[in-house]
Parts: sequence; structure tokens; C-alpha cells
Amino acid sequence: MTKKETALLEKLFEAEVTAALSKGIHLVQTKSSTAYKLEDDGFIQKRTVTLGGRFPVDVTGYELTEAGRMAYCLTC
Repeated sequence: MTKKETALLEKLFEAEVTAALSKGIHLVQTKSSTAYKLEDDGFIQKRTVTLGGRFPVDVTGYELTEAGRMAYCLTC
């Protein structure tokens, strides 16, 4: 795994932890070619979340899969 791939997995992992602590959104938005490769390899997946309210908004970003979490944790 390259440094760019590991850095992106770390960013996604950090987003999950931060969202869990602050009850925020855990998705990360990027157009990096590294994200496309990690998605093809099954480490991350694209997801859309709808934020409710009077005027709902769709937020699309990447999140880790179980394989992505395991791959990141094994690099630590």
C-alpha cells in the first residue's frame, strides 16, 4: 500500500472517530485518483446521506469498509 493510500485511509478513519465523538457526518469528500483505486480494491465505498429538515440536503462522500478499517489498522 502506498503512502497516499495509507494517508487517505487514515483521513477516513479519523473522520469516523471524530463523527462518533461529535455526532457529525463521517463522510469524506475527495476527487483523488487514489480514492477511485481504493474503491475498486474494496477498501472504501461511496455513500450518500440525506440531512433532514425543512430543506433536505444530500451529502455524498466516501466511508471505510471493514476491509479498509482492517487494512488501516494493520499499517499502524
